[in-house]
Amino acid sequence: MEEELRGLQLEDNAQGTQQNQEQDPKVQEGTATAIIPWKYCNVYANNRSPERLFLFQGQSIFIQQRLDEKVTIDQNTGNVVWDGAYLMAKFLESHIGNLQGKSCLELGAGTGLVSIFAWLLGATQVLATDLPGPHTEHVQKNTGINARRLAQERRQEIQRHEKEVTGGREGGEDARMTRRRNRQERTRMIELDSDNLSVAPLDWNTPVLPESVTFQGPFSYILCSEILYLPKFHRALLKTLTKFADDHTVVLLLWKQRGLGEERFFDIACRPSTGWKVQYLERSVLDAEFQDQPYGVAQMIRIPTTSTSSSSIDSSS
Repeated sequence: MEEELRGLQLEDNAQGTQQNQEQDPKVQEGTATAIIPWKYCNVYANNRSPERLFLFQGQSIFIQQRLDEKVTIDQNTGNVVWDGAYLMAKFLESHIGNLQGKSCLELGAGTGLVSIFAWLLGATQVLATDLPGPHTEHVQKNTGINARRLAQERRQEIQRHEKEVTGGREGGEDARMTRRRNRQERTRMIELDSDNLSVAPLDWNTPVLPESVTFQGPFSYILCSEILYLPKFHRALLKTLTKFADDHTVVLLLWKQRGLGEERFFDIACRPSTGWKVQYLERSVLDAEFQDQPYGVAQMIRIPTTSTSSSSIDSSS
């Protein structure tokens, strides 16, 4: 399990990174770490450092990891970034795109990486949830620090573009094209409000959000990365999904096939009494760096009905 939780296999990726350097004429001996394009599977990256850097759409996300506690399959799993969280964020970027006007609920948020990225994509409401106590405190720390900084950077970027767009009319055709390009870039910029990214404790056995949470669902998207590895929680998870979904909700699930019974969740979810429809996605939807690894991706939607309720999940045998 220690190998699983590293997320980055240095030995496996060393050869691939070396090949990339040999193929890139810009790479010079002694300066490779400075000029190699950012990759998740980077042999030079220290995955076990207290802080990890992720780049999405030109934005830097700094994630704090808690390395002072032992991480095993059933304790402190949210202390470090799992590969699945990165893959879910990349999936949102590549296949969902603009989330403006949408609401997102993340279950088992861990370090908060997925929620931060959903917020960057413009979701109006993003709620990152995890177990009460140190778990949610860790999520709050990461989301709070990143949201405040990124929102401020975006405001400054927007102000700079607005100044350039409304600048003087002097100059020739090149100047006019520059102003037109700045105007187009400004229209594509999503204004970020740190208040749109919040954190709350949530126990799947009793899926009730605190009254202080202003938006309680139903959510447009429910995001679940790497939370299927303990089958004893599958029924509670399905109960939670049903609680916060309606006929328009899309549930996205991403998991690694470790042989721990992850797929048993779908045996339960596909029963007619639950009211859910499951669609498995091709592995080609994953980021190219991981398409040869044993990850699964699925989406779930509610089957419109007036007779299905969460109680049917509890009574299923």
